[in-house]
Amino acid sequence: MTDLDEALQDLYPPAELDELSLRRARARVLSPSETRRRTPGKVLAAAAVAVLIAIVVMAVMTRDRPGAMVEVAHTLSLAADAQSANPDALVPAGQFRYIDRHELNMAYGSAAPYRFGLRLETWVPADPAGEWVLRRSDTGERTYPDGRPGPDDGIAAPETWRGRCGDFFPQPGVDSCDRPGNWQEPTDSFVDGLTRDSRRLFDQLRRETDGHGQDPDQEVLVYVADALRSGLLPADLRAALYRALALLPTLTITERTTTLDGRTGTALGIAAAGERREIVIDPVSGAFIGERTRLTRDRDGIPAGTVVSSSSVTYRVVRTAG
Repeated sequence: MTDLDEALQDLYPPAELDELSLRRARARVLSPSETRRRTPGKVLAAAAVAVLIAIVVMAVMTRDRPGAMVEVAHTLSLAADAQSANPDALVPAGQFRYIDRHELNMAYGSAAPYRFGLRLETWVPADPAGEWVLRRSDTGERTYPDGRPGPDDGIAAPETWRGRCGDFFPQPGVDSCDRPGNWQEPTDSFVDGLTRDSRRLFDQLRRETDGHGQDPDQEVLVYVADALRSGLLPADLRAALYRALALLPTLTITERTTTLDGRTGTALGIAAAGERREIVIDPVSGAFIGERTRLTRDRDGIPAGTVVSSSSVTYRVVRTAG
C-alpha cells in the first residue's frame, strides 16, 4: 500500500469509525456547491460599500481587539446581505448543477510527507430525488511542503458513484430519499429544519459541536465549512450562517485579500491546537470560495505556516451528467 493509498483511506475511512468521522469523510466525497446570478449594478454598488467598510474598520482595528471583531462582523454582514439579495437560479428540468471541487491533502508515510491533488465532480439533477453522479479523480499533483516536486507514484484511476437523492453509500434498511441529514451531509429535511435566525442557529451549532474537535469556536467554524462545502444550502441559510459566524469571539480576518485556486477573497479563521482552520469567502458576492488548514507550529517535520490541506469549489448548470 502506498502513502497515497493510506492518505485516501484517511480521507474516506471504513465504516467502523465513529459516526461523526464517518459523516465527515463521506461528506468530503459529496461536496456540491451552488451558483448565483449577479447584476453589474449590484456588484459595483456592493464593491463600493466594501471599500468604505474596509476604510472604516481598518482605522478601528488599529486600536484594539473589539475593532477586529467589528471588521469580522462587517465582512460577514456584507457577504450575508449579498447572499440574501441574490437567490439561487433554479436548475431547469432535465439539467444538472455541476460542482467541481479541487483538493490538496497531505499524505503521510515512511517517506517525507507531501501534498497530493484530487478532483471531485458532482452532478445534482434538477429533481434531487433523481440519480446523482460523483466522480473522484487523481490530479497527479505531488509537492513536498517546501515546494519541490513530490514522488512519482503514478496516477490512480478515476472512480464514479451513482445514487438516488445523493446517497452514494446507501445503508441497509434506510430510504435514500428519507435520510435525516446533518451538517456534513445536509438533506432537504435537515436544511428545512434549520432556523434562519442567526442567534438561534449559533446556539444550535454550539450544542451540536459540544465535545467535538480541539476547540469549541474552531469546531463551529468547521461544521459551518462542512455545510457550505456541500453546496446544498439555499441563499437564506448561507446568509444566516455567515451572521452566526460573526458571533464567534475568536474568529479573525487572517488575510483581507487572498487567492485560493485563482479566486480572490477574504480569509477568516481560528487558530487552536497547532493549526488554523480558515474559510475563504468573497465579501462582495458572498460566495464561499473554499477552505484551508495551515499549521501554526511545526508538526511531523512540516514547518509552521505550511498549508497542509485546501479545498476550493466552482459550479455551473450543465445539460448532462458525467
